[in-house]
Amino acid sequence: MPALADGKLTRSRRSLRLRILIALLLVFVLGASLSAVLTYGTRDDLRRSILQLQARTVSEHYSADQPISTLPRYHAGSEMEYTLYNPDGSLHSFADYMPRPRRLRLPTPDDHDSWWHWSPFGGQVINVPIALPDGSVLMVSRNDAAERDMLNQLLLDRLRHSLLFIVPLGLLSTALILALLHWTLRPVRRATALAANIGPQAPDQRIPLADLPQEVQPLANAANQALDRLAGAYDASQRFIADAAHELRTPLTVLDLRLQDARRSGKPDWVALEQEMRQLTRLAEQLLALARQEDGQRVAAPRSSTALSRLVREVAASLLPLFEAQQRRLEIQVEDGLESMGQAEELRLALVNLLENALLHGRGPVHLRAWRGAQMVEVSIADAGQGVPKAQQEAMFERFRKGRQDSTGTGLGLPIVRRVVENLGGSVCFDAEHPSTLRLSLPSTR
Repeated sequence: MPALADGKLTRSRRSLRLRILIALLLVFVLGASLSAVLTYGTRDDLRRSILQLQARTVSEHYSADQPISTLPRYHAGSEMEYTLYNPDGSLHSFADYMPRPRRLRLPTPDDHDSWWHWSPFGGQVINVPIALPDGSVLMVSRNDAAERDMLNQLLLDRLRHSLLFIVPLGLLSTALILALLHWTLRPVRRATALAANIGPQAPDQRIPLADLPQEVQPLANAANQALDRLAGAYDASQRFIADAAHELRTPLTVLDLRLQDARRSGKPDWVALEQEMRQLTRLAEQLLALARQEDGQRVAAPRSSTALSRLVREVAASLLPLFEAQQRRLEIQVEDGLESMGQAEELRLALVNLLENALLHGRGPVHLRAWRGAQMVEVSIADAGQGVPKAQQEAMFERFRKGRQDSTGTGLGLPIVRRVVENLGGSVCFDAEHPSTLRLSLPSTR
């Protein structure tokens, strides 16, 4: 149960609707907070505007050459404070009942005319500057507790009244956004339902892109491309299974017939049975090798390097007894210090299949060469036969394709070689000028 609850919580956190609702709530809270800040900033603007009017009234006939005591101490029910500054900004005088003078603040009459004005919160005592005719500045201050309380109550009432509209408006906005999301995600739900039916029974179905939101189309397009690759791999696997079953049927049938004949006669032909078993084993091993290499095409193997010069000599030495048994000569010419990309086991598999192919289908001596090219390591295997006609050369790399149908080969050697080499980023083909020569190009690490 706890795991199930955690799964539901994780899905809810990933929900697009929940994320948008949380974002909407945050915007709503921030908007309400900003509205409160601006409202209370308006309160202080109102306080200063009221004091500005009162200051102009009490200082209407006042000049800097008059004593500051001529200004009224009380006005509109509260005590007024005065500080006079000279035109050069130096302190002239201040009311004798003040503990200290107020700081000079120069008049800025254009502030309220600008498109942007910010009024920070004022304290209990506010002050405004009054410019006198001779350039002096009179700072008028007062503690407007009564006006401040009145404005606070007024603004608080306005905020409460605003909530009566803001809350329903927020709920309505939430409902509209949910409805918009439901309408926007409808093509996504249709695409999801269609994607759920894609499988072996309907491998050609794809997610339609026309009605999807623009932000979702790249994901759907990537999914369609992945489905195309999977469909291709599935088709290749089906063809591989069908071809393998077809090729295995003949040796299995022959082996069954030989076993039945041995049972009837009581004299099994062990040489023939062993030959059929070797052929069947080789076919199974090559099928397994080809399947592994085709899997390696889709799974990136770690980069590795192989000493190709030594590997070529080792492979040639291991197959030399087969060439001697058929009275065929194997000549090698390998440049020292060759290094190529790929694992030694994969390259050994490719070289063994190439040499066995030359041994089965070629004539005369086999020449194995390896040398360093411009950016690749080149390997060639040539024999004295007529080779493969140019029109049929590419077909020789197809599975179970044989140069001669009566050959004892499996028709998998060259497909395995091509898959190994291409998985490493190289290439293999017949030499254009010498059709009896196969040439490999492998990425060099030097």
